Amino acid sequence: MELERDPRGEPATDRLNYTAYRLGRALDRFTENLALSHGVTLSQFLLLQVLGEGQPLSNAQLGRRTFVSAQAAHLVANELLELGLVERGSHPTNRRIRLIQLTEAGWDLVQACTRDLRAHERRLTEAVGDDLGNSIVGVLDHAARELAGGYFGDDEAEAEAVSRRQITSRPRHVPSRLAASRLKALDREAGGTA
Repeated sequence: MELERDPRGEPATDRLNYTAYRLGRALDRFTENLALSHGVTLSQFLLLQVLGEGQPLSNAQLGRRTFVSAQAAHLVANELLELGLVERGSHPTNRRIRLIQLTEAGWDLVQACTRDLRAHERRLTEAVGDDLGNSIVGVLDHAARELAGGYFGDDEAEAEAVSRRQITSRPRHVPSRLAASRLKALDREAGGTA
């Protein structure tokens, strides 16, 4: 017996956010299996991948680039340090900041994984075809840059969206400074103080 579908329904796959999340999950599954085959977790590999750009980074920078807190980046960096894949060095102008960079073993692992990832991306691009200019990565990167955190870089639009939140106890991301100051102002107004 088939259940009756509400006529207001529409496929979630018709929405870009759902489809992008689905694509992200599929790519993460592949990347996680690839990373695990080289002896690292997905979180560790993402950090290695960012360091594979060749620029030594602080824990705070790694956190921002891998979408986690600086503390979480620090924990993952420590795991990679124990594996001998990264090393810590001094910042050239700030003695309090320790920079993290790949070791030779780290470079070898990143390069081996990158070869497999590029082959996987080529296969996906070929399967999608020439409709996207033969670069699905380029199209998605361009879309991500245009959205700039979800609001096309428009702090006013983000601040308005944040102010309409019904649940604010666990935001999914840290709002822009403008949005955060708007939230504080709204809280003060709601509390009766200006």
